[in-house]
Amino acid sequence: MTGAGARKTWAGVAVGVAVLIGLMLLRGYDPPLLQYMRNAGFDQLQRIWPREKPRDLPDVVRVVDIDERSLAELGQWPWSRKVLARLVDELSSLGAAVIAFDIIFPEPDRLSPSRVAGDPDLVSGLSPAARQEISATFPDNDEIFAQAIRGRPVVLAFSNAPGNVRKTAPRVAGFAQTGLDASKAPPWIQSVAANIPKLEAEAAGFGGINLDLAREQGIARQTPMLWTDGTGFYPSLALEALRVAQGASTIIVNASDTTENAIDSIRVGDFDIPVAEDGLFAVRYRRDSPDTYVSAARIISGVERDALAPLISGNIVFIGTSAAGLRDVRMSALGEAIPGVLVHAQVVEQVLSNDFLTRPQWAAGAELVAMAALGLALIAILMFWTPMIGAVAGVAAIVFMAAASAYAFRSLGILVDATFPVLAMILTYLATLAFRLLVTDSDRRMLRSAFGHFVSPDVLAEIEKNADALKLGGEVKNISVLFVDIRKSTTLSEKLPPDALVSLINTLLDRWSNSIIAQGGTIDKFIGDAIMAFWNAPMSKSDHQFYAAKAALGIRKATAEINADAGVSGILKERGQWPLQCGVGMSTGPACVGNMGSQTRFDYSAVGETVNIAARTETASKRADFDIVIAGELDPVTRRLAILPAGHVAMAGLSHEMLIWAVVGDEATAQSAAFAELSAAHATLLDDLAHKQENRLSEILEKCVALSREVEPRLAAFYAAIPGRKGDFA
Repeated sequence: MTGAGARKTWAGVAVGVAVLIGLMLLRGYDPPLLQYMRNAGFDQLQRIWPREKPRDLPDVVRVVDIDERSLAELGQWPWSRKVLARLVDELSSLGAAVIAFDIIFPEPDRLSPSRVAGDPDLVSGLSPAARQEISATFPDNDEIFAQAIRGRPVVLAFSNAPGNVRKTAPRVAGFAQTGLDASKAPPWIQSVAANIPKLEAEAAGFGGINLDLAREQGIARQTPMLWTDGTGFYPSLALEALRVAQGASTIIVNASDTTENAIDSIRVGDFDIPVAEDGLFAVRYRRDSPDTYVSAARIISGVERDALAPLISGNIVFIGTSAAGLRDVRMSALGEAIPGVLVHAQVVEQVLSNDFLTRPQWAAGAELVAMAALGLALIAILMFWTPMIGAVAGVAAIVFMAAASAYAFRSLGILVDATFPVLAMILTYLATLAFRLLVTDSDRRMLRSAFGHFVSPDVLAEIEKNADALKLGGEVKNISVLFVDIRKSTTLSEKLPPDALVSLINTLLDRWSNSIIAQGGTIDKFIGDAIMAFWNAPMSKSDHQFYAAKAALGIRKATAEINADAGVSGILKERGQWPLQCGVGMSTGPACVGNMGSQTRFDYSAVGETVNIAARTETASKRADFDIVIAGELDPVTRRLAILPAGHVAMAGLSHEMLIWAVVGDEATAQSAAFAELSAAHATLLDDLAHKQENRLSEILEKCVALSREVEPRLAAFYAAIPGRKGDFA
């Protein structure tokens, strides 16, 4: 590829690279739309391969659900703290390892006797003394709840609640940190919604329950495992439940050794939990199952202890609600609507089963590198090969990225984004393809339009490769030129109706063209009922005279097939024009071949004396009364065909006569015994004509005619014309 074609190709590469760079910069900016696509891709991976509960891991996490049944049996929420105290007592007696409330108790129980006695609207008929007696006689519900919590592994919740007066969250867990300072890495606590002091004083631990839904488009994909107030860390509800379950006093935050405010993992007891730099934990969900839940009403009733003990004993129990009216429903990455408490429960399940999802710091960089490498390869393939190969390469790149993402997810627990690289491959392919089709391939389409019907596919491919050589004016090359037309075409046009004539001519030209193209010829032009063609241009072809002669034999065969067609022969016989006959003239020599015309409108053609001689040779074939004639010297390869000298003829514009040859048949004919005998008799005939020995001319002619019937019947007319052409053989 050279010249303008190469420049256009490299311009296409530049366009593709520019688009790819633009897409990479867009990924670096990472607008919300790309984040949404990336998260949707990760969700799809979870939906295809959700987390499975390990078969060798017993159920150790349970959700006690304040469900519709519980509300129906125990009344509307909020319940009396005395009821919650009974719930804690029952769970403790059933052997719960940890009891974690996904509920905040920020105010005293409104149903406590002291609260009721102090409300004038509720006890307006009682004296102050009576109210005081009620408060002194009946225990406070919050105190009952606090006593139930005291000394038991109960974890209470707190929530980051901007606008609240309280600024500091409660904390029991101790924290230690490795690496550089990461105290500002987790989400910040702005202000806190927490529990009343009476309950906080008795709890074994506290954990945050907020889920980062705003950044995750309303889907609970990640949950903070840590919170910070800028000076210290605070655990999530799930992390604190794990600490209390193991009896650990300290949570270790493993921060980066090279980057400040970047967390690598969190260690609590025996478990090392990988997290994002900001302490967010990626939740890998399993399908929601009724087996995870136990109705709070069943626990509080206290009548099913034998059935409930196996479900609660040794379990980390989270207490929350699935009741629709309490509005704690979240959307999981699996597309399921689940109660918020289940998110915390599934986090603990993940940690216990050591089944994590991580997105390392290097993942985004690796995605960009892969996108760049695959994009550059795709651009190169598309511009230097064909669009079809480019499409196959594009599909392969997409499959590779999708497979890599799936493998990383399933086998390594690493989140690798395939959505944007796939989008980038598609956009890069389309942009590069558009440039190629609109700019680079415009010349190729023009060449195909100009040559597609006139040369073989091999020749056309060569023309496309060397398009720059097809400049206006062309070059001088040694070529073989062929002219063919219908004999007695004037009479034929008089005898046949116009529509039948046009149909017949089109059929002939189509069959003849196929014979020419099959032998590697280039069709120069159609001239009425005639064709001009040549060989060895634009694509070089050795032994071009031989292939031109082979094409002529193909034309003879095609004409015979048309004569044998019943539909064609019928109308020709009716009009006295059957059989059809063609005349072929050929010549080999130098000619100028190239684009002939103006800068804006031109045809690829050949001009010169060789072309003129070929045209006149076709006319001379009528004088020889034979259908295929070559003028001039024969190449050694051409002599492998069955060819006989046909005398010398004068041609207009030439000062000397040209030797012409009759092409009798192909190589098989040339090797036949009949042709060998005919060739010997023909040589004797030519010798007698040259020496003017006419005493046995008739005898030799009769012998040649008789022998020709076995070789090529058309030679009979050729020999019959020789007595009138004696001068051509002198």
